[in-house]
Amino acid sequence: MQVGVGQKEGRDSIWSAPFVILMAVNFFQSMAAFMANATLPVFADSLGATASMVGVVVSSFTLSALLVRPFAGPAFDSFSRKRLLLIAQGVICLSFFAYGFVDSLGVLIAIRLFHGVGIGCSGPLAMSLVSEYLPVTKFASGISIYALAQSFAQVIGPATGLYLVDAVGFTAAYFLAAALLVVAMAGIFAIREPYRERLPYQLKLSRMFAREAVGKAAALMLIAVSFSCMGSYVVLYGYGRGVADMGLFFVVYALCLVVTRPALGGLADRVGTPRVLAFGTVCFAVSYVALFYAQDLPGFLLAAVIGSAGFGCCAPLLQSMGLASVGINRRGAASNTMFTGLDLGMLVGPVAGGAVAEALAPAAGGITGGYGLMWLVMIVPALGTLAIALGWSLRGRAQQR
Repeated sequence: MQVGVGQKEGRDSIWSAPFVILMAVNFFQSMAAFMANATLPVFADSLGATASMVGVVVSSFTLSALLVRPFAGPAFDSFSRKRLLLIAQGVICLSFFAYGFVDSLGVLIAIRLFHGVGIGCSGPLAMSLVSEYLPVTKFASGISIYALAQSFAQVIGPATGLYLVDAVGFTAAYFLAAALLVVAMAGIFAIREPYRERLPYQLKLSRMFAREAVGKAAALMLIAVSFSCMGSYVVLYGYGRGVADMGLFFVVYALCLVVTRPALGGLADRVGTPRVLAFGTVCFAVSYVALFYAQDLPGFLLAAVIGSAGFGCCAPLLQSMGLASVGINRRGAASNTMFTGLDLGMLVGPVAGGAVAEALAPAAGGITGGYGLMWLVMIVPALGTLAIALGWSLRGRAQQR
């Protein structure tokens, strides 16, 4: 890994005031995001959406996120990442506020596309900014611990969102989510951005994306195709199985991530990320088999426990590999590359998963059975990530000989 400006080899601890503040920002932003992830499929369903249309609603934000990336990517390394992150968070905040006034699927998709502009910039900006505060020797564990904020948000966010929808309705729930983004923006104001050499703004392919991170982004895209179906359809699948308390699925999943993310991140620093990544991909596949067989709440919770060592740990490990492949002044391009892979997976996954579920529903005795078979089909893209990880691991062993 290249060492950039502001990153010293001798600093050993990941803990600093900016790192902690950015973790808090990540928590509040993720809290709002997970509230939306759990409730938007139900909201779209209440507006009359079919299974495939639910997938379109959930994943449509990734289309605008992908379209804004080529123009926003060079800006991440040319201008203040702090100021750009504030603007991105403001766009997300306005989107949640607008969700409260939606009364049709067309308007919902339009706002979701606007939401995607903020998401398309916020993720890469936050990841590249936090990377400036991490020591070289603890990069994988630092990114994994930073991602723990998402785990804590997952404990509260989905269940809170579903509870609020039942208690006060969709409008009030999305207004509260917008308030969380205001808190996140206040946290961003509080940090001091470190000095770094800024590159001139140029719309060149090498400034938009980092070639060194393309392979990692491809691996992230493949497993994201599979994972995105869980957020889009697991609640509807559970309801179809007669399981009412599906909010507990997200709580258990997130609580287990609190243990698995730092443990596997630290293990990756010691034995190498590719080996840990291969293990995580296998856990992911097993969790989808468990979802296929789940008939009651304990079955769903078992899938959550196994899955906590899957995508939730694989994603930050792949992100750390992508960021570590370049110097600090190109972290924006590398992060942009990784999130582009992530968004491509999130765009394709729900639409493909919904189409698969609808196609298999007649043979499976209904849409719930179609969702069940969909879990098995969606293991296939994740196996591509497993193959890539095994290739990296074997190549690393060969280089050590």
